[in-house]
Amino acid sequence: MSLLTVDNARVYADRIRQKVAAREMPPWHADPRYGRFKNARVLTAREIDTVVAWIDGGMPVGAGAAPSPPAFPPDGWRVRLGRPPDAVLDLPFGELELPPTGEVPTFTVWMKLPFAADRFVQAIEMRPSVPNAVHHASLSLGPLPTGTAIGRAAVYAGGPVLEGVPVLGDGRAVTMTAAEQFGRPILFYVPGGGVLQLADGLAKRVRRDDYLAWGLHLVSPGRPAKLRVQVGLWFARRQPRYDVQTWTVNQTVLVEGRTVPADPRGGWRLPNIPPRAANWTVTGALAVDEDITVHALWPHMHARGKGLSFVLTHPNGKQETLLSVPRYNPHWQATYEPARPIRVRRGSMITAHAHYDNSAGNPHNPAPDAEVRFGPQSTDEMFTPFLEVTVDAENMRLQRLDEALR
Repeated sequence: MSLLTVDNARVYADRIRQKVAAREMPPWHADPRYGRFKNARVLTAREIDTVVAWIDGGMPVGAGAAPSPPAFPPDGWRVRLGRPPDAVLDLPFGELELPPTGEVPTFTVWMKLPFAADRFVQAIEMRPSVPNAVHHASLSLGPLPTGTAIGRAAVYAGGPVLEGVPVLGDGRAVTMTAAEQFGRPILFYVPGGGVLQLADGLAKRVRRDDYLAWGLHLVSPGRPAKLRVQVGLWFARRQPRYDVQTWTVNQTVLVEGRTVPADPRGGWRLPNIPPRAANWTVTGALAVDEDITVHALWPHMHARGKGLSFVLTHPNGKQETLLSVPRYNPHWQATYEPARPIRVRRGSMITAHAHYDNSAGNPHNPAPDAEVRFGPQSTDEMFTPFLEVTVDAENMRLQRLDEALR
């Protein structure tokens, strides 16, 4: 859908008017009463009135020469650093043939990173060749599962045999779903996302002995297709001050006001959402035991997601809503970047309050009469309130200076 010229726009005039007047486009779901965000995609009331009046008036063209079209990177990457990626990684198995219909079980594959030294990544972008085939995906860093080496095996029971599966010495494969926790997350791909670009002085550290785990949740694109996925990495040009970490607000979890006990691995098995439950609640809490700075917030749910908010309780008991997304849309998932980084003091508490609508009143709900479990598939539900944070005491430039002076 190109809108680079007036002729392009005229083709979609009715749809543009409808979506802009309803504030559905551009997609932005944060409640304006809470927080200010530097990546906000919003139109003012005056701008909306201008677009509607222009369409109602026949979309006249102004006098003078047409403006120059916007400049897009010739290689198609969306990161705005004015340079191509320093490294481009491909899936370890190269290409995957997708079925035209049906569900694709989630799976994870690994690859050894080709770096001889640690790298600090300022920006990262995932680019699938068939975007509508990737429901979501994750990239994480860390070691291989204990006792394994990279080999070829079925990525899930009955699935294709591909390169990138950890294999034990006796030949048995160690497979994991894309929902299982592994290592240090560095990027999540969702509709409308898949790009992380950090401010100068911030980066994600990639260690030279790290493996990269690709957690893939794929869906059928409705036609035969072959999927390739690339990841671009842009390295920081100078020593960053802080290593950005991805945290999840789920140190403790409550469902409908009742605490969910952790399993032996420290995870939670959340109770299923009952059929036609219109306001099922899940709350996560994170006790902050050191001074931190929050650089981004990202709520992730599936089709029954109704709304999610992040609330900061300061050490003195004062509460502050950092972000509220009251009308969550699983087809437009945004990472919300505060206009100014949020300083959080030791002794604070961050809570994430999620609401789910499994009723027929939810336009995204495919089956209101079904009981819904929490899991990785698109028919399941998720509760993953993410934060991008730095720890104030871990200033890498000061640490290097201290080491040099010893």
